[in-house]
Amino acid sequence: MKSVRAFLLSRLLGGATLVLAGAGCAVYFAVARSLSAQFDRNLSDHIQGFASLLFQEGDRVEFEFSDQLMPEYQRAESPAYFELWFEDGELLERSDSLHGGDLSVPEEPAAEPIHWTAPLPDGRKGRYAARRVEVHHVYPEEGPDRPSARNVLLVVARGREELVRAERTVLVQCSLTSLALIGLIALLSFKTVERGLDPTRRLAATLDAIQVDHLPTRLEAGELPRELEPVARKTEELVRRLGAALERERRTSADIAHELRTPISELITVSEVALRNGRDAEGARKALGTTRDVAWHMGRSVSTLLKLARLEMGAESYDRAPVDLGGIVRELLRSLARVANERGLRVQNRVAAEERVEGDEDVLRIVVSNLLSNALYYSPPGGSVECRCERTPEGWRLEVENPAPELLPEDLRALAEPFWRKDRARADRNRSGLGLALSRALADRTGMELLFALEDGRFRAILRERRAREGREEPAAANPRSAPPS
Repeated sequence: MKSVRAFLLSRLLGGATLVLAGAGCAVYFAVARSLSAQFDRNLSDHIQGFASLLFQEGDRVEFEFSDQLMPEYQRAESPAYFELWFEDGELLERSDSLHGGDLSVPEEPAAEPIHWTAPLPDGRKGRYAARRVEVHHVYPEEGPDRPSARNVLLVVARGREELVRAERTVLVQCSLTSLALIGLIALLSFKTVERGLDPTRRLAATLDAIQVDHLPTRLEAGELPRELEPVARKTEELVRRLGAALERERRTSADIAHELRTPISELITVSEVALRNGRDAEGARKALGTTRDVAWHMGRSVSTLLKLARLEMGAESYDRAPVDLGGIVRELLRSLARVANERGLRVQNRVAAEERVEGDEDVLRIVVSNLLSNALYYSPPGGSVECRCERTPEGWRLEVENPAPELLPEDLRALAEPFWRKDRARADRNRSGLGLALSRALADRTGMELLFALEDGRFRAILRERRAREGREEPAAANPRSAPPS
């Protein structure tokens, strides 16, 4: 449907045209039938008139016809015709317009008139009527010698020109009336549709006036009909979501600039110090270690962002294949062993060495890396970190648990926000604050779920494959307490 206006007008005018055409046809046929019936009654009246001119005296029947009273039976142009016959076939009288010819009767007439359509003797289309009448005596004689009444067959025929003209007049009047009504309906429909579409134009003008830098919280389009209220309401919600998305983008851009500026500045500072103290081997070694750590964290954040961007743009699809989860966890824990040793953490890897799950290997590596790194960096010194994988009827689930004494239940709402930190003043400058937010986004894009729970001061990150779970919720998802940022 390209145009609501065209759709409404076409349907209204089409429907009105069909209705009026049907009504016009019905009126025409009703009037035409009435005219035909009137025409037949007129012929029957002529027969009755002829019957009144018959009388019988003895055995003789007289017919007192007057040319002055019925001139149509004598005129040379478009005449009418009549004929009177006795039962035995003897002709009593015929009109001069027949010029000695006869009128044919298709069936034996009775006391009631019969009517039929047939060509007239001069070739015109005509209408016939016939009736058998009994002629009564003028002075009836009594007694057994009284003559019996004669029966006479009366046949009358007239041309249908007047009837056709009347029917055509009715047809023209019905057509003109229908056209006039269609034109009036078209005008009223156009005005009504235009008036009905005014709210859509107001709404369109309101949307056209929206500035990206000043998104309104409410559309001021005036009073709208009930049909447009859902559209306006959904549009308002869309504008609010766009505003929130733009605000997040602005905040994210500012935070990215801030977060990247700090490690880059640190890299430059460490490099300059190492260059000035070229003879200090131990200092150079520490500088290289610091540079490596900062670059590793920046690289991991960039890789995660690129992976997520490719998935969101459709430039890259995720695979579902058997993945060596046990090997990924062992490899990542080995790479994070220095962090665990420096913080005095006890790491318990309860994931079986042969554990394999269905998923995308690259995504699983990024997400599990973020979860383990988050647990090691945010656990208090001397704490314990546990990693385990369980099998449930719904599928596999990986849990990473660590102590989080500073987290509160109300921190949960800010968990998925990029760059959120519990305490920015004490935040590790090697941590960008993107880990858990990006991990959840990657999990959502690749058929997994990332859930969080806080119980008795211990934080649990739960990664599981997403399956149909309508009507059933896991305790961690139903009653989440909180989770730390990455």
